[in-house]
Amino acid sequence: MKRKPSRSLIALSTTALALPGISSADAPPTESTVSYKISNYKEDDLSREQVPFGELGRYDIDVHQFQYVSPLGRNFSLSVDANYENMSGASPWFSTANANGDPVINMSGASGIRDRRSEVSVGARYYMENGNFGGYVGYSEEDDYRSSYIGVSGEIGFNNDLTRFSYGFSHAADDIFPTDAEIFNRVRNEDKQSTSAVVGLSQVINQFSVFQVALSATEQSGFLTDPYKLQDSRPDNKTQLVLSNSYRHFFFFFNAALHADYRLYHDDFGITSHTADLAWYQNLGRDFQIVPNLRYYTQSAADFFTNIDDFTKPLTEFQSSDYRLSAFGAISGGIHFIADLGDWTATLTAERYIADDKYSGFDVTQPSPALVRFNRVSLGVDYSF
Repeated sequence: MKRKPSRSLIALSTTALALPGISSADAPPTESTVSYKISNYKEDDLSREQVPFGELGRYDIDVHQFQYVSPLGRNFSLSVDANYENMSGASPWFSTANANGDPVINMSGASGIRDRRSEVSVGARYYMENGNFGGYVGYSEEDDYRSSYIGVSGEIGFNNDLTRFSYGFSHAADDIFPTDAEIFNRVRNEDKQSTSAVVGLSQVINQFSVFQVALSATEQSGFLTDPYKLQDSRPDNKTQLVLSNSYRHFFFFFNAALHADYRLYHDDFGITSHTADLAWYQNLGRDFQIVPNLRYYTQSAADFFTNIDDFTKPLTEFQSSDYRLSAFGAISGGIHFIADLGDWTATLTAERYIADDKYSGFDVTQPSPALVRFNRVSLGVDYSF
């Protein structure tokens, strides 16, 4: 049985250091790897105080993820990803006021949401002496949604490879066709596009520390309204800007690594958000690792958010009671157990997420009654050969 590198090295490996969407390796994989992960995402039921009538249950989603990565010759690698999701449950449909004038939720009904999503993507990467370059294409399909996307990314090192510059570009074209369009007089068919670009810079500080910063911009256009909300109208353009910072430090005495991340987000819907993420990668001998993590998130409300839908307004005027556009804060925590057993690696993950307007770092003038709380668990296995 082949012995993989010690987890103390993996804790500060280029893979662990990478920011999302940015690759960090100059050598193609030496082995083929097959990975499979199954996850369950379950939202808490709402209370009768939040929903005076009807369904209280929310989303319950099972996710299956498959990946195959293999070297191709001396300087190339191939990757194939496939995902399958099975979704059921209910979703907030619109908001009204109760007898006291407080916002309450009207749900879509459990029978209204049953969907499946399938996705596949294929990518390839070329490795040079001091950098790499690659791309991918993908396709995703649901009962009421199709998406085709393409992307490229690369990286180059200089300053004796202590400094690295990364870049990426992606574009997606989506088709939207609600399944109950005729029943509820929804749109029959619409489309939207999304284009993103990211640049990043990483710097090795010393043998134990590294810092990364990245700036990304995304431009969305087309139909950005939620067709399953009864009174929802949004602008047909949105620009998103994200500044990400990432710091990694390995503590030799503890045989562990600290991962600290901060993300600043802003879009022209009026939403600004902050995300702080801490994780502690604790090695237990050569073969096991435990990773507790804690995250705090807060955002401001969109300019057109309302917690009580105004049915006197025509839909030509922007408004939405979607809780994801409200001002709120969220705290989540989780733990990962990783076993590295030669050719096999197994990972067990559990996470708890709680959103509440009381946790918000911004003023909350219109609290949403539909904020979500959920549990997520997953089990993954990798096999290298």
